Amino acid sequence: MENTGESKRINEVLRAYWDELRGVRPYPMESEIDIDALEAIWDSCFLVTHTEKGDFVYTYLGRSLIEAYGGELDEKEICERLVFPSSAPLADKFNEVIGDGVPVVEEGEMVNTRNMIVRYRSVLLPLAREGGEVGYIIGGMKWKEY
Repeated sequence: MENTGESKRINEVLRAYWDELRGVRPYPMESEIDIDALEAIWDSCFLVTHTEKGDFVYTYLGRSLIEAYGGELDEKEICERLVFPSSAPLADKFNEVIGDGVPVVEEGEMVNTRNMIVRYRSVLLPLAREGGEVGYIIGGMKWKEY
């Protein structure tokens, strides 16, 4: 099964949107994200909040990403059981984006709940809170199941 979508890579589409929003600032604000502007890729996107305790909490996980992780679980179960905190490499990437305030592009593979190999390409982009510090991550992932 292959995730369908735009012919451009998601990292290019989401990065171009992020760059347009931020202008000359280091990062755009989380409140500026317009899901209508991202309609073509929104099912392949996610939003993460970095809490005051230092945790990461998913506030949105697109339908395509739920399918990539196996589809049998709902969004909350996937966020809690599969994506974080059990994925130390993903947590490291999140910390890199929050700490350094830089975009991260990643390619990799995982085994989903159907015991299928999922190869993916993802992009993680920092978003600012009120006050200007990085407090959110918007990301996108395209994938293919083998």
